[in-house]
Amino acid sequence: MPHSVDGRWLLALYLIIPLSLVAVLVDLLLFDRHWQQQWLPDDPNDWAVWALLFGLPHIVASAITVAKPTYIRHFWRRLLPALLVFCVISLLGLLGPQPLSYQVLFVFFAAFTVYHVLSQQLGIGLVLAGRRPDALFLRWKWTAIVCGLAIYLNVYGQQFLGRVQIVGVDLYQLLGLAGALLCAGLVLLTWQLARLTEGRLGRAYLWANALLLLSALVIDRLGYTLFVILMPRLIHDLTAYSVYVTHDRNRNQSDQPGWLYRWLPRAQWLPLLWLPLCSVAIAWPLNNLQHYWPVAALVLVVSFMHYYYEGFVWRGDSPLRRHVRFR
Repeated sequence: MPHSVDGRWLLALYLIIPLSLVAVLVDLLLFDRHWQQQWLPDDPNDWAVWALLFGLPHIVASAITVAKPTYIRHFWRRLLPALLVFCVISLLGLLGPQPLSYQVLFVFFAAFTVYHVLSQQLGIGLVLAGRRPDALFLRWKWTAIVCGLAIYLNVYGQQFLGRVQIVGVDLYQLLGLAGALLCAGLVLLTWQLARLTEGRLGRAYLWANALLLLSALVIDRLGYTLFVILMPRLIHDLTAYSVYVTHDRNRNQSDQPGWLYRWLPRAQWLPLLWLPLCSVAIAWPLNNLQHYWPVAALVLVVSFMHYYYEGFVWRGDSPLRRHVRFR
């Protein structure tokens, strides 16, 4: 019997939101920001274990899952032009006139990252809610994406862009205001969308995504940027691994196994351990060598390709989608 991705598990991942809020409030109200000043970095990537396990590894896992000849033959007309474009963008951003080229690259990377992360989460919400992507859903989706971009730029903007004034007004004040207004609109749209959704799991998942952005905005205003980055990254990466592992388990049982499993036994539990271990092992040296521009360019191209092809390889009659079901 084919394995399925359990929607209850995907929803349970959002428990990181109340846990993060509790941690922030405890530190703020009881310890006068002692945890933040002594123990908590601004970015979870400053934790060695976090950098080892999250971010690039799930991108590598995606590439491993997709890298099957039959899949490549099916999608190559869409993959090849994108690969060439992303190579050019990455090389221009790293080797072009600085600092402008890198700043433009950062804005492009930020927008593409937010679009990819939220499109995945909101798309799964659509599946669990049993809805089609109608006009209301698209308004909800794009409000969430623009809101997420405003929050992302507010977190990382000063590091990569520096101080920016627009008509004498600080850019990051404008982004904070825009994020607040967009969150208010998102809550209203979520209420409308949930009211028209029948299943309790689907409604809960819709609200969980709205709460993710609302919580990120509030926590960012309180100065705990660690949790602003940690919450969506943990949810997104573990959701992605759930899909990839389920795909590999089903494909290995019903089809020729991919190159990663070709010489291994077809035990159903094997992808649960083997895929994460292999993706971490491949990503680790890439992360450590990004100070060399060819490696940095490779990581950028692989990341951009991941953001791009994840938008269509799991949809419709895709050969990958045949091996993944949600329940």
